[in-house]
Amino acid sequence: MNLSLVFKLAAGFMVLWVLQMWFLPAMVEETFGWNSSPDLRVLMRYMGMAMAALATLHWTLPMWAGEKLSNFGMVSAFFWALFGVMGVYDIAMEISPSTAPNFISTAMNFVFSALFYVYSRKS
Repeated sequence: MNLSLVFKLAAGFMVLWVLQMWFLPAMVEETFGWNSSPDLRVLMRYMGMAMAALATLHWTLPMWAGEKLSNFGMVSAFFWALFGVMGVYDIAMEISPSTAPNFISTAMNFVFSALFYVYSRKS
């Protein structure tokens, strides 16, 4: 495994979220304990678009960054960890339900953070 592959795997994980927000919004709402509304559905579409942009950036960054990819990897490690911390906080404060999907997605944020950190240090 190398840092370029970590970026591509992270992009794939984000695409799963994009697909869920765009095509399975009721499932996402149920997972997070959200009350459905037209406003929330619009917000989810835009969140999906933002996630699609980030996924595209993660997928293409290895082609553009060259020798500086490890710098982007360290920044990515920080933000993936921050997403993980936010997930833990939301579960601990009972903002999000304590369900397997929430634990798994939060754990995946920390896994990707660690992978970005480790493989950025190796580069």
